[in-house]
Amino acid sequence: MSGIDKIIQQIEASTAAACDSIVAAAQKKANAVIASAEKEAEQIIADGKEKTALHVADIKKRGDSAAELEEKRVMLSAKQRIISEMLQKGLGEAKNLPGEAYFALIEKMVAKYSQPEDGVILFGKKDLSRLPNGFIGRLSQAARGGVTLSDETAPIEAGFILRYGGIEQNCSFDAIFAGEAENLCDKAGRLLF
Repeated sequence: MSGIDKIIQQIEASTAAACDSIVAAAQKKANAVIASAEKEAEQIIADGKEKTALHVADIKKRGDSAAELEEKRVMLSAKQRIISEMLQKGLGEAKNLPGEAYFALIEKMVAKYSQPEDGVILFGKKDLSRLPNGFIGRLSQAARGGVTLSDETAPIEAGFILRYGGIEQNCSFDAIFAGEAENLCDKAGRLLF
């Protein structure tokens, strides 16, 4: 072999070794980049799973909260409807009490709502036509002041109106139930629920 062939062979061997070294270094770098990318991808997937789990839990929590709130709203509405129906039934029953019981209730109401001065009492047409004998005298004794019967009729279905000078106090059953509605609802709610 000639000197040139030896030099070429030596260059080729040196070049091959350098190429192998470059390829090995590149492969090592590529393997490190791939390993880093795989590790980063695993972290991204894990973070994504965690974020998804948190998001799902948050959605479930909000859904449960909304369902609970809706259940409470429906229950409250049902309770209010039941109480309202009971109050309307009670009002109807009070308006339709038999004569003696009805007028005994009127007497108690006069004692409760009358002022400590003389006044005039007005009844609706129906009640005025069925007043028991001596009833106005009993009312006058029950009242904190005296009461006299008015010739006028009141535009009410049941109950009475007390008039003191120019001031009228509406003691119709409808007005009393309306005025006491919140208190009656609270009491009915405590009894029922």
